[in-house]
Amino acid sequence: MKWLISKTFRFEAGHRVWKQNLTHGRGAELTLGKEVPVNKCINLHGHSYVLEVVLGSNTLSEQEMVMDFYHVKNALKDLIETIDHSFIIDKKDPMYGELKEVAEKYGAMKLFPVDFCPTAEALAKFFYDFLTEKLSEVGLLGEVRVVKVVLWETATSKAEYCGECS
Repeated sequence: MKWLISKTFRFEAGHRVWKQNLTHGRGAELTLGKEVPVNKCINLHGHSYVLEVVLGSNTLSEQEMVMDFYHVKNALKDLIETIDHSFIIDKKDPMYGELKEVAEKYGAMKLFPVDFCPTAEALAKFFYDFLTEKLSEVGLLGEVRVVKVVLWETATSKAEYCGECS
């Protein structure tokens, strides 16, 4: 891509990584012989997320832009407002049914159900796919592409999803 633009969004949300097991899986061998901490992320917790979307194009519009930042903001505005101050939960999470009941009974928990374990990596892909679909719906996908999505969970931890990078 000759030109790249990026737009940053912020939102607050809770989640839990119900599949976390620090004693097994990729990377567990890096801690062999060391005391493994408790699986903290399996607990309900939250983050001040920072989402960056990067769009690119090999051509500029008649206004000499990849796309106006206003339009990028509007493409994601409703989703960001919906996910903000929600609890992101996998529908396959064993706690989902009970948390859904609590949310419905007390109305004090806004759930954002998804079909994946809401890790930073999976959420980055979720936003990538969402924005790609938005561009496709309005016929812009050939001219403008989502280059990557970066999702910061904390000031020191982020995940990136790049559909066309190698």
